[in-house]
Amino acid sequence: MSLSRVRSIIEAAGYGVLATVIDNQPRVRPMAFVMLDDGRLWSSTYRISGKVREFERNASVEVCFVDPSRVQVRITGTLSTAGGGEQRRKLLELNPKVRRHFADENDERFVHLEIVPTRIRWKEPGFNEYHEVALP
Repeated sequence: MSLSRVRSIIEAAGYGVLATVIDNQPRVRPMAFVMLDDGRLWSSTYRISGKVREFERNASVEVCFVDPSRVQVRITGTLSTAGGGEQRRKLLELNPKVRRHFADENDERFVHLEIVPTRIRWKEPGFNEYHEVALP
C-alpha cells in the first residue's frame, strides 16, 4: 500500500483516535488530521488542553483510522508541539476547518501538532494481520 492510499483512508475516515500513555494510563481521543506527502500527520489543539502537557511528558503516540469500508490504518510515531507560525499558516490552508477554532496563525491559543511516523500499518476488515507500509 502506498502513502497516497493511506492518505485516502485517513480522509475517508474523517478523524482518527489518538492514543497516549501517561503514568501507565492509556488515554484516547478522536482528532482530525491531515497527512503530508512524506507521511507526517498535522493537527491542532488549544494551548490550554491537557493533551499538550501529556505530549510534553511522553511524545510517543499512535493514531488509528477506520474508513467507511472498515479498512484500518495505524500510525505510530513521535508527536511534537514545536511548530511555529509558518506551520500553523500551512495547516489553516490544508484544513480550513481549523479556522473554526483559530482565526489565524498568530492566535496564541493555537498549538500546531506534528506526528513523525516510525511505523505505518494497515489491515482489511475482519480478523486479518496488519501489513507494513514503507516509510519514505
